[in-house]
Amino acid sequence: MVAQIEILSIGGESAGSVELPDYLFSAEVSEPALHRAVVAYEANQRQGNASTKTRAEVNRTGRKHHRQKGTGSARRGSLRAPLLRGGGVAFGPKPRNYYSKLPKSLKRLAFRSALSLKQQDQQVKVVDDFEFPQPSTKSFQGVIEACGLKDHKVLFITPDSIPVLLKSCRNLPDVQISTVGTLSAYDIVAADVVLFTQTALGKLVQRWSVDENEADREGQSE
Repeated sequence: MVAQIEILSIGGESAGSVELPDYLFSAEVSEPALHRAVVAYEANQRQGNASTKTRAEVNRTGRKHHRQKGTGSARRGSLRAPLLRGGGVAFGPKPRNYYSKLPKSLKRLAFRSALSLKQQDQQVKVVDDFEFPQPSTKSFQGVIEACGLKDHKVLFITPDSIPVLLKSCRNLPDVQISTVGTLSAYDIVAADVVLFTQTALGKLVQRWSVDENEADREGQSE
C-alpha cells in the first residue's frame, strides 16, 4: 500500500497530498547498514593529519645523559628517549587516510532504511515549492514555524542548489539544506525532521524508480 502524505503551503496549510513509494519510504530497516554508513561518513570527514615526533625526529642532542656507571641511576643513552620529558613519542599517531568506501548496494540499503525509519516516526514532511525575491532568514524561519518544525533539527531538501534559499537558511543553526543529488543516509539520520519541497520529492522518486528498473534488468540478465 502506497502511503499518502500531506503537502503543506508556506503558511502551514494543506495544499494537497502526494504518494510516498514503498521501495523508498516503507522498506525494511537495516540497522547494520545504517551503522556502517554512519561510521564510513564520519571516518571520511577525518583529516587524518595528527602527527607526533619519534625519537629520531625530535630536535634534541643525542649525547649520553650521564655516565654509564657510578651514579646509582638507570643506564641512559640519549636525551631523545620517550621516557624523558622533551623526548620522542613512542607509538604516537602519524598522518593517515581514514577514507572508507561502501559497496553501492549497501549505500542504497542504508539510504532506504534511513528514509523508511523517518517515515515510521512520521518525521517526513513535504512543503510546496517556494522561493523569496531576495535572501531572508526571517522569512525562512517563518516557513519552518508555519510547518510546525520550530525547535526541531530540520534537513531541508531542494531539487537543485537554490542560492536564495541557501542564503536564507544558513544562519539558522537547526536547519541544514541539501539537494537531491548530495543527500546521504547520514544527513537523514542526523536530522529530527526531513522536509522535502514537492519538486525535490518528485525528483528523488523519479531517480530511484529509474535505478530500481535498472537493478531489476541486471538481476534478470544474471
